[in-house]
This record gives sequence, C-alpha cells and structure tokens, in this order.
Amino acid sequence: MNTQDPVDPLPAYRQLADQIADQILAGEILPGNQLPSETVLAQTYGVHRSTVREGIRLLEETGMLRRKSQKRLVVSIPDGSHLAGRTAQALVMQQVTVRDLYQANVAFDPVLAGQAAANASGTQITRLHRNLRETRLASDHDELAALDAEFHLLVCEATNNPIFQTMRQPLHDLFLPMVSDLVHQIDTSARMITAHEKIVAAIEVRDESEAATWARRHIEDFKRGYLKAALDFDKPVKMARMRHL
Repeated sequence: MNTQDPVDPLPAYRQLADQIADQILAGEILPGNQLPSETVLAQTYGVHRSTVREGIRLLEETGMLRRKSQKRLVVSIPDGSHLAGRTAQALVMQQVTVRDLYQANVAFDPVLAGQAAANASGTQITRLHRNLRETRLASDHDELAALDAEFHLLVCEATNNPIFQTMRQPLHDLFLPMVSDLVHQIDTSARMITAHEKIVAAIEVRDESEAATWARRHIEDFKRGYLKAALDFDKPVKMARMRHL
C-alpha cells in the first residue's frame, strides 16, 4: 500500500500516520499490540524509513502509540491529556477571556457534579473527603489553589464518563492561573471549603440536584470574588505552563 498519493497534499508521513490510525480505530490493531519494526512498516507502505519514523512520532504525540523500549512500540489508548493540551493552547491563541472560560464552567460544572452524585464510587468519594481534609489544613495560597484544582478534577473523575473528563481537562488547565490570581488577592478559603463540603455531601447521598446547585453557586462565587479583587474579567487567559509540542 503506497502512501504517495499525487492528489493528496498531505506529506507522506502524515498519510502514513493517518493510515495506521485508521487501522487502530477500526480495531484492526488493538491496544497492547506491538507495531512492526520501522523496516517492516517501510516495506509494507512503500516508503522510506525516515517517513515511517516521522509518522510514528506523530502517533506518539497523540498518545495512540507508546514506546516500551527503543525498538518496541505498542498501541495505547490516549489518556486525554494529549488532546487537552493542544485544545488549551488553541484557546489561548484565540485569546479567549476569563469571562469566556467562566461561562463555559457555569455550563459544565453543575452537570459534572450531578453526574458525580449519580456515578461516584466509594473510593472516589473517599478521595474527595481526603481532599477536603487537606484543604481545611492548607497553610498557604499556592497549596489552597492546588487543592481546589485537585477537587474539581476529582469531581470530574467521579462522573466515570471519559467524555466529560476529556472535555473538562483544557478548561481545568486554563482555570488554574485564574484561581491562583484570586487566592493571592483575597481570602477565599472559607467560602471555598463550604462549597466543597456541600458538593461532597450531596455526592455522598446521591443528590444530583443538590450537587449541581452547589457547583453552580461555587463557580458564581468565583466570579464575585474575582470582581471584588478588581481583577480583569475580560483579559485573555494564560496557561499555567505550556505542554511540550
């Protein structure tokens, strides 16, 4: 199968990566399966080894392949962080604002909390309680911001829905600097802890409506605090740190 299509403007290594990805998505190559060597792939697809090498690099970046050793590549299931990082970068380049991000979280967070109340496992609820304990004991602003970030990831994880987790991750990554800005300006710990306690309590008793209500109150309280701190609600958002390309 020759990847050199004269009417396709994509470079050969992209065509090769797409063909291998198609086979993976079609179930012809399964997660955990080892990919043939570069030499075999080059012979199979009728391309140079350098083309194979570049195509494999693209698939490693997507998370569809991972390297177990220098010469051993296996098919893997992307964990979502690959897509999330690039989505967050694209949003930064589009200069989305704090207000844009807030509005997205107003739409997402109550749904996530409600789904967590419906689907959280006992282990996940235990992790939320541990996060609450550590938040109550937090001794500085950076620790508080990090625990708040962890709390929202735990709630999202407790939905047990990989679609929610993948969609929420870029919002989470962009929200981190905003939370850090806020907690360094005003003391939000008491209101944050109260909201987290209410959300966890609702999740524990499987009250979807109550969990969603408190999640919405929590994100709306963020806006009130942000404006009270005289922070710019319409400034473009930044990432806490850029992921590797």
